[in-house]
Formats: sequence, C-alpha cells, structure tokens
Amino acid sequence: MSRVRVILLIIAVLELVLIGMRYQENGGFSAPVKSRVNKLERGNRLAVRQMEADLDTHSIDDWVNLGQVYSTFALMPEAEYCFRRAARLGSLTLEQQFKYGICLSRRGKIEKAIQIVMPVANSNNELAVHANQQIGFDYLRLDRRVEAEKYLRKAGADPISELSLARILIREDRVSEAIHVLDGLIARDPDSMRAHQMRAWAYEIPGDTYDEREAQASYDNSMHASGMVIIHPLSRDWDVETVASMGAAKHMMASSVALQKDEFAQAIDSGRVAFEMIEPLWRPGYAKAMINAHLANGQANAHLANGQAVEALDYLSKWLIHDGESTRLWELAGDAFLVMGDQDKAESAWLRGTRIRASKTVEANAEICRKLEQLYETQGNRAKATLFRAWHQYESGKLQWRDNNVRSALVLFTQASDVLTQNEQVWFYLAESQRALSDRTSARESYKKCLLLNKYHGRAIVGLSLVN
Repeated sequence: MSRVRVILLIIAVLELVLIGMRYQENGGFSAPVKSRVNKLERGNRLAVRQMEADLDTHSIDDWVNLGQVYSTFALMPEAEYCFRRAARLGSLTLEQQFKYGICLSRRGKIEKAIQIVMPVANSNNELAVHANQQIGFDYLRLDRRVEAEKYLRKAGADPISELSLARILIREDRVSEAIHVLDGLIARDPDSMRAHQMRAWAYEIPGDTYDEREAQASYDNSMHASGMVIIHPLSRDWDVETVASMGAAKHMMASSVALQKDEFAQAIDSGRVAFEMIEPLWRPGYAKAMINAHLANGQANAHLANGQAVEALDYLSKWLIHDGESTRLWELAGDAFLVMGDQDKAESAWLRGTRIRASKTVEANAEICRKLEQLYETQGNRAKATLFRAWHQYESGKLQWRDNNVRSALVLFTQASDVLTQNEQVWFYLAESQRALSDRTSARESYKKCLLLNKYHGRAIVGLSLVN
C-alpha cells in the first residue's frame, strides 16, 4: 500500500473516531430527538418538542407515539426513524405494525409497507378490515389491479373500498360487476352522490350493460343527493385525533365544550389561547367559533351586548380580509349588528349575503332569508316579509332536494312558486321535483314556465325533452 493511501486511511479512521466521540458526547442512542418541527405552528411545535424531551429511548410505545405524531404532520423521515427504532427494541403490536406500514406508505415505500401491514390483514384483529383496505390502496398506487381488487373485496362493505373496487372493475371492462357493487352501496346509502354518479358512468359505457335510461336515472339521483364519500381511512381518523389533542386545536376544543355549557367567558378565553398558538396563521373555523361565543355572551348578558358584538365584528373584519366575503360571514355580521340593536346595518349585511351562494349543503342562504323575514315582520313590512318567506322556502327546498328528501322539497318549491313567479330557478327545481316523483304532466308545465323566463336554460330544455 502506498504512503498516500496509508495517510488517507489514517485520516478516515481519525474522522470516524471523532464522529463517534461526538456522538457519545451528545448521548449516543439515548440522545434527545430533534426534528424539523420548526415548520409547524407554535402550539403544535411546542407540544412536539415536549414529547421529544420526554421521550424514553428504551420504550417502544414512546417511539411509536412520536412516530405517529411526526407522520400526522408529514415529517416522514423522522417518523420512519422512530418506527425503525421501535422495531429494534422488540416486537410491535398489530396496531403498531399497522401504523408503521401507514408511515412507509406515505413515505412512498409501498412494497415494504404492504409487507409490514400484511400480518395485520391476515389476523383476526379488528384492524384486519382496515389493513386490507390499506393494502388495496397501496396496490392501486402500484397499478397492480388484480391484487388491489383482492384486498379491497376483503375490506368488506365499506363505501371507500367499494367505490375504488367499482372503478377498478369499470376500467377492467367488467361493468356488470361494478354495477352490482354500486347497487349494494346505494341500497345501504341512497344519498351517496358519488355512487349514483359512478353508476351513471357505468351504464354509459358501450356494451351489454349500456342503458341510456338507467344512466339518466342515476344522473338525476346524483343531482339530488348530498352524501359525500371522502377517502378518509382509519389512519386519517388517527391524524384528526392526534391534532385535536395538542396545540391550538386542544384549546379550541375546550372552547367549544365551554360554549355548549354556556360558560361564555371560559369559551372566549380558551379561544384566545388557540389563536395565540397559531399566530401569524389564520383559520376561519376558529374565527367562527369565537364570533359565536361573543354573540352568545352578548345575547345572554344585555349589559355586555355592545362590547361583545364589537369583538365579533373585529373577528369578522379579519375573516373578510383573509378569506373574502361569504354568505356565512354576512349572516354572522347581521347577527352582530342585531345584538348591537342596529337593525339597518343588520338588514344591509343580510341583503349582501343574499347575493352570494354558499356551497350546496350549507344553510346560510336559507338562514339569511329566514332572518330577513323575521326582521321585516317585526317592522310591519308585510310585503318584504312575504317575499323573503318565499325565498326561505326556495332555499330550504334546495337543501331538502340535495338531501334526497324530494317530497319535502316539492312542498317548499310549490309554496315558493306562488310568490316568486318570475324566478326561473324556482320553476326549474319545482319541475325537477315533479319529474323525480313521476308527475310528468306537472313537470312539463313547470319546465315550460322556466323556459318562458329563460329560453336558454339548458337543464330545463333537457328535462322537458325527458318528460315529453
């Protein structure tokens, strides 16, 4: 060996010795864990740092718990490290193995994740169903549909698994099997919008199962269904529980509990702590909770009403700056002005809210109309009260329609049409309800009234052709 190589080898050995010495000086395997939690909001950062400080490096449970927290906050290298350390200390329970597998799956190490989770899927443990579902999803990510189908079927009667399975079957040209799966799902959950949509797509595929009438029927059902299926397996439930138990969410939960008990001061104090813990970030959901707490306090204590309404309006102004206007924002703004006794400003806020559409399952549009109706009734303005009673009936009808309560929706749309005779949407939804209940004659007349007001109303043109 040349002299140069000997010198290089000696230098390398010295470097390794120095690294080892520094490692031991800092605690070796018992050293405190440090992660990249600085990217988290302050409340969660402090909570995770405390977990790191309290970690018993000889405890499997401590390593797993910390790993799950890291996984929840997407600190995946740190999470995998914790699970590996736990596995080196001894055998993991089936639940801990499942959490380890989820971590690896999120890390992108899918085949290793499947290997880790497989014993859980093959067990008699209550987690077996969830493990089969997780393995099915992992095989889908690998585009191995045969294996994905096998494990999604083993997951049983679960909406997420069944929708995924139906999609696989449709892509594999096994449409009749997909329809059978979707029919079973719809039988258990008639309000599943996604299931009706997918069933419509299945019947539109050319082949033995092609059926235009069935496709149209499923499409119609999807239009008055509001049940949403979100890919939200057990691991996401664990994430939600983890977040709710620490940082700002913990204090906001305490605020909500206090508000339910009419402990308004405690609700407000806990909410303020939650806001301090997320600064400089912002969450509209937290603002809504604080607004509700202040308004409830003002309504319960007349001598505090004005001050509490001002506090609520302060949160509303910040909400407006951060997220823009919304129906719910203007509804709460009107509530705040009413607590202050300013009916003119309350009216203006609510009228502004009527110009904005909330999402289809949110009640804010209906609630604003109801509050305007009540306001005009107290003022003796019968004409406006009648008008907004009709608008409330229309908005409430849409909510009933979206929840698949078609008969209730029909009653409300009929009542609204007696007053809102010049509104094309009232006639359209009345016609849709009538058609859904097989009253083709009445539906035909309502579609025609809609088209008289707007001859380019596309969905009404389609609906009229269906009843003709």
